[in-house]
Amino acid sequence: MHSNPFAGRFVPLEHLDPDAPLEDLEPLRELVGDARVVAVGENSHFIAEFSLLRRRILRFLAERCGFTVLAFEYGFSEAFALDAWARGQGADGDLAALLAGTIPVGVEEPLRWIRAHNAGAATPVRFAGIDIPAAGGSLLPALEPVAAYLREVDTEALAALQEAMRIAGSFAGASAASAAPAWTRLPAAEQDALSAILLRLLIRFRAVEPL
Repeated sequence: MHSNPFAGRFVPLEHLDPDAPLEDLEPLRELVGDARVVAVGENSHFIAEFSLLRRRILRFLAERCGFTVLAFEYGFSEAFALDAWARGQGADGDLAALLAGTIPVGVEEPLRWIRAHNAGAATPVRFAGIDIPAAGGSLLPALEPVAAYLREVDTEALAALQEAMRIAGSFAGASAASAAPAWTRLPAAEQDALSAILLRLLIRFRAVEPL
């Protein structure tokens, strides 16, 4: 008979209450060890139990193991505003507006916990997006913060960026599935113009990087 490789490794969880004591998750500490990154996955979205358990694990990793960043399947650019909110900027009720127009699968409650935790924590927990903006459907979430910056420091470059945003907006969609076909329908001159503007802006920003 083959031995069971999982024998002795099962740990029954007493509940899924995100706010309850965390003692039943202590076996995770040995598994985490000195790791700096812990990946927490799921085999399907929209499963309430996975979301609840993930929130408990987030608490455990932050409160018991000292982790300081929640990196989420969320747009890289869109996450900057959520991180600022989670670190105390704005009002509690602002989160709904920040999440409007996105697909916030399982992100709202962890963000609310991070904000509450950060209100009294010596070391804040940050929020980061590790997905491409708008699930690949639009460049605009990545360009809008750049426009806000250029509006303050470089109006000449802002004009070029606004033209890039106009072109980007013409093929923007909810995901790459809709944006990619729309991009192929753009005239070649528009495609080339967008690529050239973004390249010029990249060169401009790199030219003023600190040495």
